[in-house]
Amino acid sequence: MKHVMCFVILALALVSCAPTAPAVTSSELNLYAFSEYVPQALIAGFESKTGVKVSLETYATNEEMLAGLRDKPGHYDLIFPSDYAVEELIAADALQPLDLELIPNYTNVDAAFLNPYFDPGGATSGRRPAMRNEKFSLPYLWGTTGIAYDTTKVVEPITRWEDLWRPELSGHIVVLDDSREMMGIALQTLGYDNNETSASRLGEARDKLLELAPGIVAFDAETPEDYLLSGQAWVGVMYSGNAAIAAFANPDIVYTLPEEGAGIWFDNMAIPADAPHADAAIAFMNYALSAEAGAELIRAFPYSTPNNAALDYLKENDPQFYEAYSSNLASNPPQDALLGAKLVKRVTESAAQLYERYWSEVKAR
Repeated sequence: MKHVMCFVILALALVSCAPTAPAVTSSELNLYAFSEYVPQALIAGFESKTGVKVSLETYATNEEMLAGLRDKPGHYDLIFPSDYAVEELIAADALQPLDLELIPNYTNVDAAFLNPYFDPGGATSGRRPAMRNEKFSLPYLWGTTGIAYDTTKVVEPITRWEDLWRPELSGHIVVLDDSREMMGIALQTLGYDNNETSASRLGEARDKLLELAPGIVAFDAETPEDYLLSGQAWVGVMYSGNAAIAAFANPDIVYTLPEEGAGIWFDNMAIPADAPHADAAIAFMNYALSAEAGAELIRAFPYSTPNNAALDYLKENDPQFYEAYSSNLASNPPQDALLGAKLVKRVTESAAQLYERYWSEVKAR
């Protein structure tokens, strides 16, 4: 009995010492996020909990986000960059290091997501030698880039990126307005790496996309699923969350991870080095990583989540959605389906400019 009592006392002491999120003194928070990515319910819940007024501006691609940070220095408090963009921002000393003790809900994140190649410090001991042991980002959502198509209109299954060039699909295709994703797809169909930096190979990829361009009905990185749901397109290159939204609305729409290698990406929350309301940004990060807020997030935008607590919450409180979410390839791809998936990686500045230039030429066709 004495040992039991000691255990109880120790447990209570540990609870009393557990970190809690600090009080917020800022009255406003400026978010800069991908379109269709921060649910209004998430913003409303945070405002109600903290009294902080949230403003949201959106972008369609990481390149647009990076340009926005350059154009409006000292304006944004919290951004949502993808993996390679985090790496680029860290290299430029453009992010604030995080004090994880001020974000106790980070422990809800699956440990596998806390030591990524683009930001390996802080949260675990597995960092690479010679890397600074600071943490600059925490995971928000992750997912894949693949092909969604309407099986009532496309008879022959789509299994490869190369299938996008099938003649019968011309005039019925929506693609992402994203230079790195689309140029990467063309590079893969040519047998090259999706992060190629050779000017001649990038030129070949542009030419490959120019062949596809006449059959594209829209370039849309924000709501490409709308074109499938309206019937304006039969096939779409899109992010997994958009594909999941389409499939939930119309079960005839399926999502496939192409054999050449689907895209895979990890989106994160990070605080710009010149953020004027960093305390509010920290509070929002902690709120978004809570079980209930994390569940609200994927109800609205069913991408893959790194938040284990959110999944547990849904399993207990919304089993119908949990089952639909868990059984959907777009939202919850099995590990073997991700074999060969391709990351978009940071490239040289000259190569990045070529990606943008050649993609602009494709869209102007």
